[in-house]
Amino acid sequence: MRINIYIFIMFSSLSLFSMDIFAEQKKDSVDTLQDPFSRGILKPPQYGSSLDRIKSKNGRMDDFRALDDFRYYRVLGIYENESKPFSDAIEVNTSEKNAASYNAYYISLGTFFEKTLAQQTSRDFIATFNMHLNRRAIIAANKSSPRAFADRDVKNKKRSIEDKLTYEVEYGPFNNLDLATATCYFLKSRTNQFSLNCDVIHKRLKHKVETMQDTANSASLGLSQAGLLALKDSSLAFNKQVLMATSATVYEGEMLGPPDFFIVNINQYGVYLASKFDEVMLIPAVTFPVNTGESLPASAPGAPATPPSNSPVK
Repeated sequence: MRINIYIFIMFSSLSLFSMDIFAEQKKDSVDTLQDPFSRGILKPPQYGSSLDRIKSKNGRMDDFRALDDFRYYRVLGIYENESKPFSDAIEVNTSEKNAASYNAYYISLGTFFEKTLAQQTSRDFIATFNMHLNRRAIIAANKSSPRAFADRDVKNKKRSIEDKLTYEVEYGPFNNLDLATATCYFLKSRTNQFSLNCDVIHKRLKHKVETMQDTANSASLGLSQAGLLALKDSSLAFNKQVLMATSATVYEGEMLGPPDFFIVNINQYGVYLASKFDEVMLIPAVTFPVNTGESLPASAPGAPATPPSNSPVK
C-alpha cells in the first residue's frame, strides 16, 4: 500500500511539473504573439499624422510643376477674368435627357421640395463664397423622385402617388471627381457659415446650358527664394540666372506641386490649392523678402499673367 501511495505521489508531482512547463511555454508563446492590426496603419491628415501618398519615385527633379514644397513657388502675376457671370444661379431640368451631354460631378448644396428654398440657398451660397467661385450654382429640378401620398380614398376616389418636383442645389460642373472633392474641402475651409458635406458628390448628365465658355483665371509662377536656395546646390548644377528666369503659367483646375493637389482658385490673394484628402494650401501673391545671406541674382519684377486664349475651366 505504501509503495502504491508513493508511486501515486510521484506521478502527481510529475503531472504538476509537466503542467507548469506547458503553462510556461503557452505563456511564452502568447507573449510573442503580435497584433497584426497594430502595425502599418496610415491615418489621414485630419487625425494628426502625415499621409505618404507619393505613388512613385520616378518623377523628374527638374519638373517645375511638381515641386514637393509649395514654398518653392512665388507668384509673379495674376490674371482674373472679371467678366464671369457667377452672381446668379442657373436652372436645369435633369429629366430632359435630350439637352444633356456627358456625365459630370457636382457638389451637393441641399435638396428641397420648394423652389423658393432652393433659390434662397443658392443665393446664400453665392454671397458666402463669391470671391472663390469659378463655376456655377445650379438648381436642378428632378421628377424622378415621387412624393405626396400613397393611394387613399378622397371623396370616394383613389388618388395615386403623384410625381412632385424636387430641387437639388449643386455647384459645378466638374469633369474630375478628385477636383470636385478638393474644391469642396477648399470652400469648406473658407468659412463655417455654410454647411458642406464633401462626402456627397453627385454624378449626372451635364446639360448644355451648364457649359462654361469663360476662361479660367491664371497666374504666372516663378521660384521663390526658398526654391532658389533648395535648387542652387543641386547635383544637376542648375544655372542661377536660368533659375531666376524660370516661370510657368498655371490655370484653375490644373494639378500643381505634390501628388493629388489641384489649383482650385486664383484671385488677388494668390493661388489656392487643395486635395481630396482635406488639405488646403495657398501660394500668396505677396510675401516678405527673406534675408538668406546668399549672393543670388536680383529678381526681375513680376509681370501680369497673360490672358489665356483657349483654356476653359476644367
